[in-house]
Amino acid sequence: MNTIWETVTWDVARAGGFTAYVLLTLAVVVGLALSTQIQSPSRWPRLLNSELHNFLTLLSTIFLGVHVLAVWIDPFTHFGWKEILIPLASHYRPEWMALGIVGLYLGIAIGISTLLRKRIGYSWWRRLHVLTLGIFALAALHGIGTGSDTQTWWALGIYLVSIALVARSSAGECSPRKGSASTFPRVLSLPLEL
Repeated sequence: MNTIWETVTWDVARAGGFTAYVLLTLAVVVGLALSTQIQSPSRWPRLLNSELHNFLTLLSTIFLGVHVLAVWIDPFTHFGWKEILIPLASHYRPEWMALGIVGLYLGIAIGISTLLRKRIGYSWWRRLHVLTLGIFALAALHGIGTGSDTQTWWALGIYLVSIALVARSSAGECSPRKGSASTFPRVLSLPLEL
């Protein structure tokens, strides 16, 4: 019975992690499309894009929760809350696990900043929201470094396609606007007033 439970929890942890990662990829791509205004309001209303971005982010967060809980209850991994919540405390590939934990905390910070957007202002919210690209990078590195499926063709395909999608989408975000004298990425050239 314990072997069956180990298999179920490990499979749920893997599936939850990959599902969260794919949904994060889609949320980042839609978010970048929103910020660069690639979408055409006549073809796809902005509200729908914002709602889609929020929905993908919520789903990604739910599957991240499934991933974390399944790893925690898995009898084979023996992860306690310390290994799951404290970077470098894990007995299993601590550096790679730390990347995922730091990504989790950055995600929480961005979620809080979104809830406080009216209080902190759009400019600060936007600056904090750029960290989403960091979350994506941390999640990709975490999955590649800790994943038991990393050596399979399908997992490598998921990582390569997702990285290519986000890189292509962020290339549009970091390119200067037409007619702009600045050569710096739009997001990074925001004024840093306090």
